[in-house]
Amino acid sequence: SDLSHTIRDTLLLRKADEITHSKKDPSEWTPSQVRLEKVLHTSAVQQAIKQARKLEAEYLGRDDIEEDSYIEEWGFEADVVGVHDSFREPRPPSPVRREEAIRVDPTLFAGLDFVLDEAQRREITELMTSGDPSLLAEAAEILRTVAQRLSNPRSTTEPKKAVKPTDDATRRRKSLARRSSVFQLIEEAEAAHFKEEKKVNEACSVLMHNNPRSRVAQHRQLERELRLQADFQKRFPIPVRMPKAIEVDLTQPFDMEFVEYTWGGTVMDAYSKISIGFRNKISQRRPNNANVANILGTGGHPTAMALGCAVGLCVSEQYEIDDVYIALPGESRVLISHTGRSGKQGAVRGDVVTHVDGEAVAGKNVGQVLMLIYSKRSNGRVMLTLNAEKSVAEALKRRAEAIASL
Repeated sequence: SDLSHTIRDTLLLRKADEITHSKKDPSEWTPSQVRLEKVLHTSAVQQAIKQARKLEAEYLGRDDIEEDSYIEEWGFEADVVGVHDSFREPRPPSPVRREEAIRVDPTLFAGLDFVLDEAQRREITELMTSGDPSLLAEAAEILRTVAQRLSNPRSTTEPKKAVKPTDDATRRRKSLARRSSVFQLIEEAEAAHFKEEKKVNEACSVLMHNNPRSRVAQHRQLERELRLQADFQKRFPIPVRMPKAIEVDLTQPFDMEFVEYTWGGTVMDAYSKISIGFRNKISQRRPNNANVANILGTGGHPTAMALGCAVGLCVSEQYEIDDVYIALPGESRVLISHTGRSGKQGAVRGDVVTHVDGEAVAGKNVGQVLMLIYSKRSNGRVMLTLNAEKSVAEALKRRAEAIASL
């Protein structure tokens, strides 16, 4: 049987216990023990040791109690001197942390929720629903990094470092030193655990694939989940322009084109699609979704055209949704009128350029934005963040509040 996922955990625990319970004088420790003692109290090593102890207890069938566990016992005896020794104070209530109140929203992850862990989902949800455009830009850059690693896990664009010629003995010593490192043990243990989980998942998938009833049940479950997700998005619609980040190569001719357009200062702008037509004629269409009004907290009411639907004079209902102003109208912003090569990264016409290498460009005109981009030519590349603007940030914040109120 394959014991690779337990051997490294056992080795890590033995090394940690050897340092913790050592009776030798630190001056007599080996260089390996000295290095281990320096990193033993770091959070990464402590978390790995805690996980290894838990897995060892499960493997050996022990019911080990963690050191930080709290034994709850209630006593009632007391005397004139004070509380009796048999009384133990109950566990104090855990402080309410903000991250516990965050409701993870998979619709904010641009389809990357299947590659994000729970901590990343919470972080991105918190950034997206903060109401701060700068944090919105940070979330967009995180999603771009995840997508880039997914599409190109082994990047070949980074130059290879020159390797100095070394003899076989030196190479063996360096390899042995790397393998004896506690961090190397942790990395190998994680890789072994991932390999074991992958093997189990593959075995389960084969069993389900060979069972026709399991395939039908799995298909129905998928349809049910997609239906629930569609209903959720209809009830809590996301803005039509979601934050995203693109990287522009400045070593090639700059082929993007921009056009200026003013912002009306309302949250409704995030739900109003911007279209750029012939000769850069810009039009913006308001949404026809009553649920947008529920997110904005204004409520919607049918227009005169919608009232005619009662007698069959129209095809669909039309709603007039009140605007919510969060800024003075007339602030200048820059739209993409021609995407060029950046279209392959997801940029579309009508996207709003909001940050250049993390610097906000709200209120700037096209000339100022281009000058800022050209000033980055020495770097070879520039990061453009799109749609991380005030209206989108406020809309996502109100949407999260509406979801949390359920």
